[in-house]
Amino acid sequence: MATNHAKTIAAIKRARTKRLAKLGARAYYLKRRGRDQEMYDLLCNEFLSLGGVYVKFMQGVMFNSPAMKRWNSPARLKIFENLDSQPLDIVSVLRHELPPEKLQQIVLVQPEPFAAGSFGQVYMAQHANGQKIIIKALRPLVRELLKYDLRLLGLFGKRFAAHEYTNFTIKMNAAIKEFRNATLNETDYLAEVKFANELYEAYQDHPHIVIPKTYTDLSTPHIIVQEYLDGISGAELLKIQADGGDPARFIEHQTGSDLDTQLRIAGIESLTAIFTLPRIPGDPHPGNIRFMTKNRVGLIDFGISAPVPRNRAAFFSLLSEWNRIYENQGTVAGMFEQFMRYFVNDLYRALKKLSTITPGATSLSQTAAQYMSLEPPKQESNDLIREIGRLVQNAFDNATGANDLRVLVEDGQLMRAFGQIANKDNRLGLVVRLESSEILRAAQTYISMLQSLKRRKLFGSILADAIKEIARQYPDLIHQTEKSVSASQAIEIINRWLERVAVRDPALFMQLLKRIRPREDAAKYQTEEGTIDA
Repeated sequence: MATNHAKTIAAIKRARTKRLAKLGARAYYLKRRGRDQEMYDLLCNEFLSLGGVYVKFMQGVMFNSPAMKRWNSPARLKIFENLDSQPLDIVSVLRHELPPEKLQQIVLVQPEPFAAGSFGQVYMAQHANGQKIIIKALRPLVRELLKYDLRLLGLFGKRFAAHEYTNFTIKMNAAIKEFRNATLNETDYLAEVKFANELYEAYQDHPHIVIPKTYTDLSTPHIIVQEYLDGISGAELLKIQADGGDPARFIEHQTGSDLDTQLRIAGIESLTAIFTLPRIPGDPHPGNIRFMTKNRVGLIDFGISAPVPRNRAAFFSLLSEWNRIYENQGTVAGMFEQFMRYFVNDLYRALKKLSTITPGATSLSQTAAQYMSLEPPKQESNDLIREIGRLVQNAFDNATGANDLRVLVEDGQLMRAFGQIANKDNRLGLVVRLESSEILRAAQTYISMLQSLKRRKLFGSILADAIKEIARQYPDLIHQTEKSVSASQAIEIINRWLERVAVRDPALFMQLLKRIRPREDAAKYQTEEGTIDA
């Protein structure tokens, strides 16, 4: 029996390897011949057919990509819920997983799943106390095949992401490792139960956010038992919109709630939770949202959690600048500074350090006077980040002939917009850690849902209200500054950066060198002479 099982697994692995190799070759052929639409349809249809982690890749990495946006298929919204199920005897699974005294707490189990996701199938049942419950069970062979599928997908992911993020140098191995770990964690049902319970306790008194109760005593490594949440899923609303219906009218008719109010509640809470919780749901796609009665919003599926940013002050500043753009007060230079602070923090701190050093300072007394604020530098002229930001602003103005930054960032594509306005072809030689963008990807998924529902204009007021609430709860974030680096560390970081710029844009390299080299010389003097070195 075990031998037959092993042969089955090996045969599936061989078939998937051949299928993915054939898919890659065909996609490359279509791309080379400019048949992009055929390529997008091919990739998405094949990934949907493969299911499992390939659908998860579509939900996460590919969700905001051109491939997904241009995918012509009536099954497009199927990736969020109602995937094809596999044969599974749920009653036998329950008998195997639970002892008789616990099993008798579950009654009226429906034999067929009413929903199916990437890794699990969901069955309706009832608790002995009369409450409706759901039983989420792992699909057959998921754990046996997942690591192998992730290796295959990793090869594809490197090519795909390299094409998507041409304006950045991505630490791709780290990014794929992050996706791999997050996906493996999603099949760890005990970890999911723990996270679901954390959220349930955090929101049990919230008037509008609903987290289902998890029956921890009935959950095992292979099944999760939770309270059933009614309501309308976000994926169902997207289908109604795609079919020409009115989602707001549908919600009002079915639940008596106001869709715009619910979207605002969900949006504001998703942003403020980043500052109030240690981690938030990391897979907030439309299939995991329920629009309920009394303007309540339910959240389900807690297999992936996203850690909140370690540098919350930098993230708050990024949100604030984003809000300034919506209010038509932001600039490219301001946006550049906040992107540097959050996404490329080591270079940001190095440039800030060098900005404190007066060019041409040749004595200990001169340098000490500066640090003692006897000769305070002029912030506007001495700040290297702002000087470089003005170069970026000029490049943006020359390229677009306009200052309307809002048009580029209104859809939430911050990473892509930053590349377009500041870093085309990675001329600035920036090395970005994709894990820094986990939270922003969740925001982009939410904004994509607003856009699909033709309610993108809501986001400006959602962002403004969220910032006000965060500032009210955490006023220190507004004035929090970055930890300083030493002069020698700053020089090392900046020189590595300048080497990358010199290769990509020699003219820009010369412009930067004129601004940076005098301060580097002063910093080296300080370091060599043993002067102040923070």
